[in-house]
Amino acid sequence: MRFATRMSARCRRRVVTWRRSAGAVGLLAVALSLSACGKSGPVYSGISVIAHNYLPYNLDGFAITDASGNKAGGGNSLPGGGGGVTCCYKLEGTEFIVKWSYVDVDQWHKGNEETLHAEARVVMPSARVPEKIGDRILEVHFYPDRHVELQFPGALADTSRIPMIDVSRWMSSHYQDQLNRKYDEREDQQFRRIVRVVATAWLKYRLTDLDDLEQYAYYDLLVNGRFDAHPEVQRVLQTAAGKPGVFAKSMQSLPKSVRLALASDNFKPVAVPVISDGLLPPARVPEVQHG
Repeated sequence: MRFATRMSARCRRRVVTWRRSAGAVGLLAVALSLSACGKSGPVYSGISVIAHNYLPYNLDGFAITDASGNKAGGGNSLPGGGGGVTCCYKLEGTEFIVKWSYVDVDQWHKGNEETLHAEARVVMPSARVPEKIGDRILEVHFYPDRHVELQFPGALADTSRIPMIDVSRWMSSHYQDQLNRKYDEREDQQFRRIVRVVATAWLKYRLTDLDDLEQYAYYDLLVNGRFDAHPEVQRVLQTAAGKPGVFAKSMQSLPKSVRLALASDNFKPVAVPVISDGLLPPARVPEVQHG
């Protein structure tokens, strides 16, 4: 099915203006204006929207606005999760503004009930509209660096571009006792701690492979919070860039001397990528247990 187009109000005004011109020049201008207007962007009708939240924050609602003022949106979702599907919307064109609200739940529990806001401009190439309304799904992907990607049509596939939840499950299933001893926190607090580390791995090194992220989370949370500043680890990260799974395999075969240096925090650190302020929530400090 071909995507629909329509003449925008701006184009209609332009044509009317040129029609008031006289002679052949006016006729030529009208023809050129109509030709330009005929290149209007696609129209997506009857679409549903779903968010995929890779922010290390809770998403607290979002709205998509096109150049004509049409809007679509959705509600809440946890880090690493997808929100519920909302419908039915109409959007036009290829350029959109996405605005969203988000919260730091750990700060919220401390009484700092602040809702934060952000926005991004997004370009989505023209796409054909599926015949079935149920297949007209617009996926909105929120990344840790606060850029947004739109995918249409989406597939509602049970996969994540940054598998935060899967990493959390893996850490819990393999290292729950160690996590409990080191952090002594509730399950939801532990989840947010792990998600923060996964977002860090993406922001610094663009890691997205599940095995890579599992190893990164393990070393960050249970071995050394600055493990990536070790010269050998930094060499591994640079060598593995853009090669899914290579980082994980390399970390599993680290020399014993490097593992001992990491465990004892006895090494001279090298520079690591810097993350801009605000992209990560403050690290939660475990509460001191009083006897």
